[in-house]
Amino acid sequence: MALVSDPVNLLLVGLLIAVLVAFAMDEFGPTLGPMLKRYQTRYVPSGVTWRTFIALILAVALASLMRAPLISAYLVAAGALITFYQLRRLKREQRRLKPGQILQFLVSFRGEYFLQPSVFSTLDKVKDKCEEPLKSMIRVTVETYFLTSSPERSFAELRSRTDNVYINQFAYILEMSESATPDAVVKALDSLVDRLRIHEELRMETQANLASITTQTLIMQVVAVAILAVVAVVPMLRSAYTSLGGQLFYVGVMTAMLLSSYYIDHEISRLAERIS
Repeated sequence: MALVSDPVNLLLVGLLIAVLVAFAMDEFGPTLGPMLKRYQTRYVPSGVTWRTFIALILAVALASLMRAPLISAYLVAAGALITFYQLRRLKREQRRLKPGQILQFLVSFRGEYFLQPSVFSTLDKVKDKCEEPLKSMIRVTVETYFLTSSPERSFAELRSRTDNVYINQFAYILEMSESATPDAVVKALDSLVDRLRIHEELRMETQANLASITTQTLIMQVVAVAILAVVAVVPMLRSAYTSLGGQLFYVGVMTAMLLSSYYIDHEISRLAERIS
């Protein structure tokens, strides 16, 4: 009878929670919606999918299977830290200007400027062809000029929002356009585009070389998670980690694995940022 009553009670509790959540969303949804969206925009990067939280999901699943207080708490904390790290990295990547994005913008600007040699009118035309975050940078630059009529303040605003060397060179070329001929500006832009194309080719070649290292690291991580899952599922293996000493040993091995993965991932990201 207990075997029947436990699932029934669990189902009833689940239904009660679902009803309460539905009631709360219906009652407070219109008020909480804008606030939640504002916090999501501030703290959660766009493009987040369920794969971003797969480490936390696996950690919670392993913690529930291990049934050891210290190990379970450690796994949940590790999963939360990994998820937080991935969200921070995704947000940082979205804020970073990509060479391909800058190259596309420079080519578009060069084509429009060649037809109509007006710096800020051209910027205003091509800004909508950009992707974020470059689009916002150019928009602020144009708006600053329209408000102040000062090219110096406009380009200073652009430089304050990024330390990208190609954007700084681009701003310098546009600053010199007031004392140079349109043909000279076009030639300077062509030279900048050529340098950026060489940089983009080098970046793609380096990323192709790093791909093999990333794949090997991913395989190692999958194997490690598979081993942890086997330990959690098989009672004979799991029983070896029920004692305090076994739990401490488990935590030590897990810590070494996580630190190794973090070091490899950090070095790969650092190399990728150096060529971006």
